[in-house]
Amino acid sequence: MKIAIAQINPRVGDIDGNARLAEAFARRAEAAGADLVVFPELALTGYPPLDLLERKEFIAENLRALERLAALKLRPALVVGFADRNPAKKGKALLNSVALLHSGRVAAKRAKSLLPTYDIFDEARYFEPAAENKPVRFAGVTLGLTVCEDIWAGTALLPSRLLYRNNPVRTLCAARASVVINISASPFYKGKSARRLRILSGLARRMNAFIIYANQTGANDELIFDGNSFALAPSGKVLARAKSFAEDLLLIDTQAPSAPAAPAMDAEGEICAALTLGIRDYFGKMGFRKAVLGLSGGIDSAVVAALAARALGPENVTGVLMPSEYTSERSCGDALRIARNLGIKTMTVPIKSIYRAFLKELRAGAPGGEVSLTMQNLQSRSRGSILMALANANNWLALTTGNKSEIAVGYCTLYGDTAGAIAPIADLLKTEVYRLAQYLNREGEVIPRAVIRRPPTAELKPGQKDQDDLPPYKVLDEVIRLYMEENRSAAEIVRRGFNEKLVRSILRRVEANEYKRKQLPIGLKVTEKSFGYGRKMPIVKAPAGYNV
Repeated sequence: MKIAIAQINPRVGDIDGNARLAEAFARRAEAAGADLVVFPELALTGYPPLDLLERKEFIAENLRALERLAALKLRPALVVGFADRNPAKKGKALLNSVALLHSGRVAAKRAKSLLPTYDIFDEARYFEPAAENKPVRFAGVTLGLTVCEDIWAGTALLPSRLLYRNNPVRTLCAARASVVINISASPFYKGKSARRLRILSGLARRMNAFIIYANQTGANDELIFDGNSFALAPSGKVLARAKSFAEDLLLIDTQAPSAPAAPAMDAEGEICAALTLGIRDYFGKMGFRKAVLGLSGGIDSAVVAALAARALGPENVTGVLMPSEYTSERSCGDALRIARNLGIKTMTVPIKSIYRAFLKELRAGAPGGEVSLTMQNLQSRSRGSILMALANANNWLALTTGNKSEIAVGYCTLYGDTAGAIAPIADLLKTEVYRLAQYLNREGEVIPRAVIRRPPTAELKPGQKDQDDLPPYKVLDEVIRLYMEENRSAAEIVRRGFNEKLVRSILRRVEANEYKRKQLPIGLKVTEKSFGYGRKMPIVKAPAGYNV
C-alpha cells in the first residue's frame, strides 16, 4: 500500500482554509500515486482550538468541511482529524475524532480514547473518551486508526505514573491490525522528536505492525509543532521521515524498501528552527509582518533580533536604541554592530529627558546620588512605552527579550522590558541563550564575540552587572531547571551539592514573582515545563511557597 503523510500547518479556527490546504495536499498525494493520505489530529479545526469548541457553529462548520472533503471523490482515501458530536446522551458533547473518507463518503469514524489533562493539555474539558477502538478494513488491510495520546499509553513519553486504565493499541494488536495510523498534534520540546521515534520503533517491533505517525507542523500561540512525521516497518526500522518544522508530503510504499530519511537536527538547531517558526507563525497567522524590539547591545536582544530577522526577513525588523545617562558607548556601538550584521533597521530614541521628567513629576529621586529600584524601573518603563508607541503607530508587534532565568526570579520590570506581544526566548535559560548565540554564529559572525563575552548588565545604574543581584547564571540556571523542569524540592536540590541558603533564596524569588509572570506576554515553549498555561501555580499562597 502506498501511504502519504500530509504534514500540514493548519491555522486554528480557519476551517475553510485548513480544508483547502488538506485538499491541495490530497491532490498532490493522488498525483504521486498514493492509496491513502493521512492528516494530523484536528486538522480541520487546528490545534489547540480550546474554547472555540464550545461554539456550536464552529463544530457544524468543521463537520461540513469534512463532508466536502469526502465529496471530492479522490482516488486515494483520506484519514482526517476533526471534532465530532457525541451521539450519546451522557458525557461531554464532543469527540476528538478521526475519519476515513473514501468513495465520496465518510467510510469510518473512530474517536480518541485517552484524553490528556497534564501540562498544556486539557482535553477532558471538551471531549468524551471513546470506550473502544476497533480496526477498520481498507483495501484488504486491517488498519488501526488512533489519535495522538492513544498510541502512548504505557510508554516512556508519558509521565512516569500510569495515567490510563485501557490501552487502545493493545486492543488493535489483539485484533491483528497490520498498519497502525496515529494522527497527532504533538507540541515540540527539546529532545522530544528523538524520544518519540525511539519509543514508537520499539512499539512497532512489539506489535509486528507498520506504524504511520502523522504530526502537524507550525506554531499556534506559545506551542510549536515540529512535524518530524515518520513511517516505521514492523522491524522498527524507519521507512521514511518528514522534514522538521516545515510542511511536507511523505510517500511510503509498505511493499518497497525504505527511502533515505530526512537528517535529524542537533539540539541547538532544533531550538533555533523552533523559535524561528514560532515567531513567523505568530506574526503571519495574526496578519502582521513587521517587528520592533529594544536593541540594547546585550546578548538577549541580539539573539531575539537574529531570530526575528530569520523569521520575518531583516527588512521587517527594527531595533530601537534607547540610551539613558547610564548607557555606555560600548553598548550603543555593539547594538549598531549587531544591526549591521543582521541587516535590520535601527532607530535611536534617547530616554534621558523622559526619565528626568518622570523623576521630577513623581519626586522619585534618591538622596546622595543613589539610583533606587524605583528609578531603575522608571527607565525600563520609559523604554517599554516607547516600543509600544512605535508598534501602535506603525502596525508592528513588539518583541520582548527576557529569558527564563530572569523571568523565574522576577529580574524584569512589569510594563517595562516585559511589554510586548510575544517573548521568543522566555523558555531559554541564560546559559541556553549563550549556546544559541554560538549556534547562530556557526557560519560567520552574526552576534559579535564581544557581546557574547561581555558580562551581562541592565545598565540602569552606574557600574551595574547582573551578577550583583543574581547568583552566577550557571548555578542559577541549574537550580531553576531542577525546580521547574524536574519538580525537585529545595532539599533534593541541596543534596545535589548546592548551597542551602542560596537554593532557598532562589526558590523564594521564583515563588514570590508568580504575579509578574501572569502578566507577561506569551513565551514560545521549547522545554517540557515552561512558564505559561502549562504551569498552573496560584499567585496567592503561603509566602515561602510549598517545599521551599
